Amino acid sequence: MKFKGSLITVILLILSVFVMGEITVSVVACSDNADSLKWLAEEFMKKNPDIKVEVTTLSWEVLYPRILADISAKTGAFDVFNWDVMTAGAVSKGCVDLFEFMKENPDLVDSNYDMDDLLPLAKNLGIWDGKLVGFPYFNNTMLFYYRKDLFEDPKNKELFYKMFGRPLRVPTTWAEAVDVARFFTKAYNKKSPTQYGIGLMFPTTHTMFYMYLLFFGPYRRSVDGINQFGPVDLDYGDYFTADRKPAFASEFGLMALEDMKALMPYAPDPLGSDYGETIEYFSKGIVAMVPQWTNPYLQFKASPVLQPAEEKIGIAPMPGRSVAGNWALGINKFVPLEKQRAAFKFIQFATSKWADKEKLIRFAIAPVRKSTLEDPEAQTAIPWVKALPSIYADETFRPRIPQEPRLEDITNINFAKILAGELPMTIETLKDIAAQWEKVLSE
Repeated sequence: MKFKGSLITVILLILSVFVMGEITVSVVACSDNADSLKWLAEEFMKKNPDIKVEVTTLSWEVLYPRILADISAKTGAFDVFNWDVMTAGAVSKGCVDLFEFMKENPDLVDSNYDMDDLLPLAKNLGIWDGKLVGFPYFNNTMLFYYRKDLFEDPKNKELFYKMFGRPLRVPTTWAEAVDVARFFTKAYNKKSPTQYGIGLMFPTTHTMFYMYLLFFGPYRRSVDGINQFGPVDLDYGDYFTADRKPAFASEFGLMALEDMKALMPYAPDPLGSDYGETIEYFSKGIVAMVPQWTNPYLQFKASPVLQPAEEKIGIAPMPGRSVAGNWALGINKFVPLEKQRAAFKFIQFATSKWADKEKLIRFAIAPVRKSTLEDPEAQTAIPWVKALPSIYADETFRPRIPQEPRLEDITNINFAKILAGELPMTIETLKDIAAQWEKVLSE
């Protein structure tokens, strides 16, 4: 009995040491990435039983202010940030420089990680002021989803030709998209198989800031746009000229808003719809086309209305140009070194070659690695993989400067008012908005 009691004591002592030695890594993630991160956390913990990874899910509207508040207060509430790389200027001051961290902690660096396999743009967008403040996790971009079956229907083709004098095809410009959207809107074509032609999201939220670039980007990146504004700066993005002045306060900026306005009659509640609503519109067969991000594909694929998916869901590049929406994993520099070391092991695992392919196939998380883009299994699993290289080649960007949150707030409200007719759609109005930007930038 005495021996048995001593054995139990020893076992309890060993267990207590093990528990005390366990490190918990807290990760805060956006809803789009949370499921994949939770799954990767489980896989990581199987290989690293001494590290517990907890993932907290927050919507974008809550996540970004939460990260900024944590960084400002230096509280270290979270060990790992899942952050939008277009906020690099604001978030970087709270993130560990991974270039330096790897030099100082060579024992943690996986020799098979292969930094050269990371897509250059995905890697570069995680760099701010020469510091690598996040490993690329999600190389998100916008795609143009359309009803493949409706575009290929002979009756629709014949009727469209009679109405517009040209063949029905997936639009390659926003001007073409207007006619196609009108054709698929019942109010303008009683024979339309869908209630509306296109799903649009122009609300007074973060969404407006990137949706505008779908329309302004083609002008900004055109030959005339480059001649007028100069090359695009990676930090300041397409909203700015090469000398860092607001480029949208121009004829091209006005034309982009006019293109947006021209599509609005053919969309359900464009000023009141956001990310989730437009996914629902396409999933339920209410619209024939929708600009959306990569990951809603699995929701579309699961929709009963869109079965069989390979026959009904078409995927094309955006008319004009797409817009980047990449996400990274960064480490909070205000947490202890032991936490940083454990966090590094997790984000390195979560952005490895193996993880990049697995999260694509399981969760439609767009890849950040060349090896995944070229992988036959990955190309077969998610149809848009083959289209990504050409889309990635000419994406537009939002500004990544520290003032970005304030510029967003000004823009979202005023652009929505212009589209609603509450402000004049004129260059003078755009110049007034630009003046507000200049004030923020000068502070």
